[in-house]
Amino acid sequence: MISELRDKIIKINYYSIFMVVLIFSALSFGFVYFVMKKTFDNDITFAKREYFLAQKLIIKNEVNNFVNFISHIRQISKQEAIQNLKKNTYTLSKILAIVPPKDFKYILEQFKKRNPNLNVALSDTKAHPIFVTVKDYNKKDRMNFFQSLKKGEYFQTHTKYGTKYAYGVVFRNKIDNKKYVISNSIYLSSIDEQVKKVVLSRVNSIHFGTKQNGYISIAHILNYKGGDKFAKVVALPIKPSWVGKYASSYKKDAKGKRYREEYLHLINTKGYGYVSYWFYKRNTKELKPKISFVKLYKPYDWIIVGGVYMDDIYGFIHKKQQELKKELQSIFVFYISILIVILIISHFIVKYENNILMKIVKEYEKELDKKNQELRNLNKHLQLEVNKKTKELLKSFLTDPLTGLPNREKLLVDFESQKYVALLNVDSFKEINDFYGIEIGDMVLKEISKTLSKYLELYKMAGDEFAVLGNDLDVLIKKIRDVMDVIDKTQIHINEEVIVEWAMSCGVGESLSQADMALKYAKNKKTERVVVFDENLPIYKEYENNLKWRELIKQAIKNDKILPFVQPIVDNLTKQIKKYECLIRLEHNGEIFSPYFFLEISKKTGQYQKLQKIMIEKCFAKFSNLEYKFSINLSTIDLDNVKFRKYFLDMVDKFDIKDKLIVELLEDDDLLNDDILHFLLLLSKKGIEVAIDDFGSGYSNFSYLVTKLPVNILKIDGSLVKFVATSDKHYRLLKSIVMMAKEFDLSIVAEFVEDEQIEKILGELHVDYSQGYFFSKPFDIREL
Repeated sequence: MISELRDKIIKINYYSIFMVVLIFSALSFGFVYFVMKKTFDNDITFAKREYFLAQKLIIKNEVNNFVNFISHIRQISKQEAIQNLKKNTYTLSKILAIVPPKDFKYILEQFKKRNPNLNVALSDTKAHPIFVTVKDYNKKDRMNFFQSLKKGEYFQTHTKYGTKYAYGVVFRNKIDNKKYVISNSIYLSSIDEQVKKVVLSRVNSIHFGTKQNGYISIAHILNYKGGDKFAKVVALPIKPSWVGKYASSYKKDAKGKRYREEYLHLINTKGYGYVSYWFYKRNTKELKPKISFVKLYKPYDWIIVGGVYMDDIYGFIHKKQQELKKELQSIFVFYISILIVILIISHFIVKYENNILMKIVKEYEKELDKKNQELRNLNKHLQLEVNKKTKELLKSFLTDPLTGLPNREKLLVDFESQKYVALLNVDSFKEINDFYGIEIGDMVLKEISKTLSKYLELYKMAGDEFAVLGNDLDVLIKKIRDVMDVIDKTQIHINEEVIVEWAMSCGVGESLSQADMALKYAKNKKTERVVVFDENLPIYKEYENNLKWRELIKQAIKNDKILPFVQPIVDNLTKQIKKYECLIRLEHNGEIFSPYFFLEISKKTGQYQKLQKIMIEKCFAKFSNLEYKFSINLSTIDLDNVKFRKYFLDMVDKFDIKDKLIVELLEDDDLLNDDILHFLLLLSKKGIEVAIDDFGSGYSNFSYLVTKLPVNILKIDGSLVKFVATSDKHYRLLKSIVMMAKEFDLSIVAEFVEDEQIEKILGELHVDYSQGYFFSKPFDIREL
């Protein structure tokens, strides 16, 4: 019986120790595997996202660079062609001036053979053709051309054969002593053919992407609505045999997606964008994802496509999986080795214990406890290491790297248990950054955070902003005001040369947005450094109003409720309407709103350019079919925008209204910006008149208007006009302005003419035109 009990105890002893070792090893290995697998999954997710973002940026840059290259080559080619026109025309004029007229034809035929892209026209001064290769030769046009020539002049004209550039010279033949007109011209289409050759020769050399498998392809759009032959392939480096073939918008990728229809949607809306799809790789026939960036080059109706396979990421993932597998194998071997060692040790210990087990049970129990404690300590050590790494990661996520303070993410977590948040902002910190540089600015922020942290439980927000939380509003405000009293007596010493005096403003609210509004109000008003959010704050009403009008503008654009109104401008001599001013209006629920309510807000919300384009297109379309001149109001915001300037000139050419158009500008120092000044000179050269609006409303600088800007018209502000009949000062000032304007041949328009008495005085002062309610209120352009 005792022997059986001893054997049973020995077996239980063996089994219990071995099972504890095995179970602990399995659980420990499982825990380590879980942690490593979770870390691996996070790494792969992050790597995928970063990889795709990088590839998209590379493709977009390559396509944009290629489009810029086309535009650059096209511009250079036009300039070279125009220079060649001038050079060849002068050369021919010198030759023809000294040879017998009977040789003119032979010389020009030889010149035409050597310059097949150029068109030559030789005529006498009455436009009788002598030698002509121009398809659109016309005697009337030739006479106009001849009358405009001095020493030689370059012209750009639009014919039924396309845009044409021409250069002419009048010369006298020394033999018959007669005058002749020689001209050379070239069509833009001929220049573009040369440009396309240069561009297409470059396409095959463009490679990009991690494996240099990215390429650029080009297709000529034949039908923007799609179809079986919506485009013709112009360049396709990976399949040169496809060049010249038609492309169908119905083509599907390897998963059945009509990706070319996405191309068309993008170029018909934004003009560019990304498209992803699946294809079988040419070499391996594997199904791989591909991404393209498409962009429309409108002058040629080309769709430029940059594409690259996105399979490199799978190699990276496979490599990571292999690394994880190797690490797990190493850990597994380590655990097995430890397990074997522990089992061997345990075997000898158990054997020794079993020899004396029946005599010293207590010693056995102590030994068993000792082993269990060792196992617990090992497990505890592993858990502590995991907790340590977790805390380090959590700390880095919730801590500002510059100051070491809790950051915005930590504030959002802590704010759940607090009622109020105060945002503190360093006054004029931008000036510190601009004056001393960003490095000193960072040092200043560190010193500020150290100072504030002595008194407040501080959070570091973006830039030069800090935050404090609290449940008691009065206590929170008192703390902040006490700290601001300390700040007033504190200087920040960076070094012997940099000593900064500083101050702060604070906004308090029950949310970050409320605190931010209160802070903005405190910084703008500067009468109270600590402001608590209140719905009666003007800035809150302003935010509400801005949000309301942003939505109203959005809906008005969507529903075609942006309306041009016009007001007539009357000739003071004939009393006839000669022109109209176009004025923007917004309709909502049947009510018409003037720009006073929404135009400035549209500039803040990014909707201003859309409103301007709607006005331009509607007004240009209307007046292109009328005999009246009309004016459009532009701002320096418009003129300083390169894309808008191009758009504006395109619209002028499209509707052919340059002889009717007047551009009205408010007087502004920015008008002397070189780019804006050059643009205004270009408008003037095209025959578009420029008017200065509201002249006399401020401190008008007449000298720079006359000497610097190509101004044709002065529009006298209504603040002068409406008092001209009742105020001698206004009368004399208006009279002086009229005299100066007449001295410089400027036309004058008086605004706000509200009654017959004012109109009579304007006539006596020889003001050219009048505009105001006396003649007509502004009305819908559709009624014109």
